[in-house]
Amino acid sequence: MKTYLATLFFILFAAFTSAKTVQVTVILKNPSSVEQSNAPVVISVSTLAKKTGIHVTSVAVYNSDKLIPSQLDDLNRDGKPDELAFLVAIPAKQQKRYTMKVASDSSLFTKFPAETHAQMFLKDNAKKTLIPTVEESSPTGNLYQALQHHGPAFESKLMAFRIYFDKKQTVDLYGKKHHELELAQDNWYPSDEQIAHGFGDDILWVKETTGCGTLKGWDGTKATHIIPVTNRTARVITDGPIRAIIEMESDGWKYEGKTIQLKQRYILYAGHRDVEVHVNQNDTTTLCTGVQTFFDKSKIMPPIKGVLAIWGTGLQYPKTDNKRAMPQTVGLAVSVPYSILQKSTKDADNLLLIVKGKSFTYHFAAAWSQEIGGYKNADQFFNFVKNWNTALRNPIKIVGWQ
Repeated sequence: MKTYLATLFFILFAAFTSAKTVQVTVILKNPSSVEQSNAPVVISVSTLAKKTGIHVTSVAVYNSDKLIPSQLDDLNRDGKPDELAFLVAIPAKQQKRYTMKVASDSSLFTKFPAETHAQMFLKDNAKKTLIPTVEESSPTGNLYQALQHHGPAFESKLMAFRIYFDKKQTVDLYGKKHHELELAQDNWYPSDEQIAHGFGDDILWVKETTGCGTLKGWDGTKATHIIPVTNRTARVITDGPIRAIIEMESDGWKYEGKTIQLKQRYILYAGHRDVEVHVNQNDTTTLCTGVQTFFDKSKIMPPIKGVLAIWGTGLQYPKTDNKRAMPQTVGLAVSVPYSILQKSTKDADNLLLIVKGKSFTYHFAAAWSQEIGGYKNADQFFNFVKNWNTALRNPIKIVGWQ
C-alpha cells in the first residue's frame, strides 16, 4: 500500500509540476488607412510552441489586462489544436500589443459565449427527424435532397450562409433582422411564429447563378458547375466564439483536361458579414467567382480592381418555394487578390472575376435591407464594400514578439 501511495503521489506530482504556463506578447499593426475592428488574427499553434517552448493545450488572450474571447481550432481533427484565432480593434496605421498566456494543460480554457454556429443534418424522412452530422460524402456529388437546407450552413449574428451539396455548390443567403444566432432554432426554415418574433429568413433565389461569391469553372464565355466529380464531401470543422468553418471538397473533377482535387474552406468570423474562402487544388486552373445579376432592379458599384458589388431586389420566387418568399433587397460583393486576377467580365446572369491559381484566398460579403442597423441602400453598402476591400488588401500584421 505504501509503495502504491508513493507511486501515485509521484505520478500526480510529476503531472502537476510538468504543466507549464508561459506568457508571450504579440505586436500587431494595422497598415491600412481605415480603422479595423473585429479584425481576425490567426496564429499557428506551431508558432506559439516555438515562441513559448511548451506543448500548447490552452491559451488565454488579453487586451491590456482584459481577457478577450479566443478560439483554438483542430482543423484536421487529429485531437490537437492547429490555430489560435481572436479578434482585434486597431486604429488606422497604429500598433497594439496583445498578451497571450499559453499553458501545456487545460487550465487556461474559458468557455466564451457562442458568436458563430455551423450545422449539417441528414434527413430521416421516415421518422421525420434530423440527424446531426459533421461529414458527408457522395460519389455522385449530389446529396442535395438528403440534407437539411440542402448542404452545410453556418452563421454569425449578422448573416447566415449555406452551400448547396450538388454540382452548383452555390452560396445562398439567410438574412438577419436582429443581430442574433438563429439556425440552431429554425434550421434555416423559420416558422410563422418565429418570423412574427423577428427571425430572419432565406432572402435570395440563386437559381443557376454564382449567388454570392460562389467559385465556378470557366469555359471562356460563362460560369460552369463543378461537375463531373468522383466524390464530393462536406465537413463542419468547427464553430465557437470567434469563427465557424466548413469545407467542401470535390475529388476527381474533370476540368480543363485535368483531374482536379478541389478543396474550399469557408471561414465566417464573429461580427462579420463576409466570408473568407481558402481554395486549394492539386494543379493550376482558370476559375471564376462573382455575384448574380438575377434582379428586377439593381445598381452596380463603379469598377474597382478585383472587386464586384451589386445592390438589387430579387426576382419573384417560384410558387413551389417558400410560401412566404417575396423579392428581397440585398447587397452582394466579392473581392479577389490582384495576384490571381485575370479580368472582370460577365455572362447572362453574373458579374464575374476570372482568376487563375492553384492555392489562394478570396472573400465575399452580403447584406439585407431589413437588417436593423444595417445598410438600407446601394450607396451605404458600396461604401462598406470599399472600406472592407481596403482592409482586406491591408490585413493586420504581426510585426514583433516579446
